[in-house]
Amino acid sequence: MTSIALYRRYRPQSFEDVLGQEHVTEILQTSIREGRIGHAYLFSGSRGTGKTSTARILAKALNCEKGPTPNPCNVCDTCVAITEGSSLDVIEIDAASHGGVDDVRELRENALLAPAIARKKIYIVDEAHMVSTQGWNAFLKTVEEPPEHVIFVFATTEPHRVLPTILSRCQRFDFRRISSATIAEHLARVAKEEGIDADEGALQLIARSAEGGVRDALSTLDQLAAGGSVTVQDAARLLGSSTGDLMFEFADALATGDTGAAVQRIAQLVEEGHDLRVFARQVVEHLRALLLTKQVAEPGDLIDATDETRARLAAQADGFSGAKLLHALRAFVDAMSEMRQQAAPRLSVELAVVRVTMPEADDSAASAIARIERLERVLEVQRSGEQPPPAPTKAAAPEPAPKPEPTPAKSTKRAKTTTRPAAEKAEEKKAPPEPSTAAGLVDLEMLRRSWPVVLEEVRQKSRKLHALLGDAGVQSFDGRVITVEVRFAIHGDMVTEQKNAALIADAVQSVFGIAPVVRAVVSARAEEPSESLDAIDDTSADPLDVLKSGFGDDIVEE
Repeated sequence: MTSIALYRRYRPQSFEDVLGQEHVTEILQTSIREGRIGHAYLFSGSRGTGKTSTARILAKALNCEKGPTPNPCNVCDTCVAITEGSSLDVIEIDAASHGGVDDVRELRENALLAPAIARKKIYIVDEAHMVSTQGWNAFLKTVEEPPEHVIFVFATTEPHRVLPTILSRCQRFDFRRISSATIAEHLARVAKEEGIDADEGALQLIARSAEGGVRDALSTLDQLAAGGSVTVQDAARLLGSSTGDLMFEFADALATGDTGAAVQRIAQLVEEGHDLRVFARQVVEHLRALLLTKQVAEPGDLIDATDETRARLAAQADGFSGAKLLHALRAFVDAMSEMRQQAAPRLSVELAVVRVTMPEADDSAASAIARIERLERVLEVQRSGEQPPPAPTKAAAPEPAPKPEPTPAKSTKRAKTTTRPAAEKAEEKKAPPEPSTAAGLVDLEMLRRSWPVVLEEVRQKSRKLHALLGDAGVQSFDGRVITVEVRFAIHGDMVTEQKNAALIADAVQSVFGIAPVVRAVVSARAEEPSESLDAIDDTSADPLDVLKSGFGDDIVEE
């Protein structure tokens, strides 16, 4: 004899039986009690949250022989027929296979006929988003002004795919994902009634894997119970990591930059036969949820998740910067795009992991920002318990360098550093600088690699200074003093002007969290031509010698 599945035996038969949807059932009961019944309803929400069951209970409440009543008796002929699915006046339609124009026309014609027995003829259209655009257009007039005896209930997991003209004519109810705790309690009650020996830990694992859907949880319990007792080990072996847990574990690896853990997880998925295209889409959805959690004060319906999952998202979002989340989203969206054009999805996903966890391997602008923000998180940890270094209001700047004495035209080139005020030199002698905690984490190579980001900060304040620094670079950094290498002495004078030096120092402070002193040094490879020309006293000198003196003696063409 074939047994009835648990999810069918324990399908809700009254509004009170529907788990976790009180915000829906209480309004429906009140409207029935007060006689304010709509002609079209839209029930939206994740699978297994009670949409179709609630539609059937609504049909019983309206057609019960003791009603209409918010509490159908479930024993009269009408209620029993609806429960068994044999009622002629409650018609369930699967739009996935009956969503075309011809199907809608047939439904529209049948809707004109009066109910066979009951008061109301109820049409429950499941997977309503699968109705074609042409089908909805053919349905629009009937939904807008249906016969007095007809009520439509549309159930869908994707309400955004239902035509707005249809949505505007329906009373919409959004079914929430049910908390894991509520599902675990329900599973315990079912297990007790069915005489199933189930570990509490196993029930909790099943509840988490269901991701807010009671039907999936009951189906899993049914499957495990077929083998006898339900243990944690059996549940873990069957379920592995739930999709939700997997996404959180994977995102943790991305947040901490653990390339190995993320890639090993991908390898495990491949061995288990998972579709990496589906996995990449799930990663994108999870990262989107993290981004919305981080950036939107009250995301509300923007995120389809239980309260527990929302709390986990909020905790995990703290481990990401906004820039890194954007960078990660772009990386995995790009991976999804690449997968559509090639037959190697694993490589695309692994490359996305490397781009996110090893930003130094990626030369994109988003990656550069991710590198900087990763540094900032390290600095925040290092500075915990101490005040961050104050942003400099005025960077110490040297006076303009005096014009050097003329030198022979063919003298050996050497680097020239702008002079510093005597008072500043004396101050440094009295108190040698001690690099801050932040500066101790920033080295010359890091400064050079991230110099374009500093220049972008400068550009926000002074386009002129930004253009001046276009050919400049960082020559040295000792933990306190940044020496900028420029091409000409006049550029050095401009860089070390008090205002400009302060702007550069502010930019470095903004990016790295350190308050540097800015120096300038003229490149030994490109002295200012005018200085060499001024050094030539002989007005009859060979013009070629003059040019060689000013610009170097490598003759390309004579």
